[in-house]
Amino acid sequence: MTSNPQRQELIGQLAVIEGHIRGIARMVDQDANCLEILTQTSAVTGSLRSVALDLVGNHLRHCLTQAIDSPDPAYRDAKVAEASTAISRLVRS
Repeated sequence: MTSNPQRQELIGQLAVIEGHIRGIARMVDQDANCLEILTQTSAVTGSLRSVALDLVGNHLRHCLTQAIDSPDPAYRDAKVAEASTAISRLVRS
């Protein structure tokens, strides 16, 4: 997946997002203003998109680099297909 420092950074980002989501749940429980809740929900969505972009970038840097160096055309094709799937999932979200 990623190197240890990159993995730790992603875990940290996800922990912040988790805390943010818990905050939104508290806002809903406390009957906060809908616009404030939507603003916070939008912020979380942006944070998740950032994590997804980081994951796709890491995949392209590491997995495709390995595929390019591989003498096995089937392996290269499989890695390109993985990258295409990852990008498609990101675009659809």
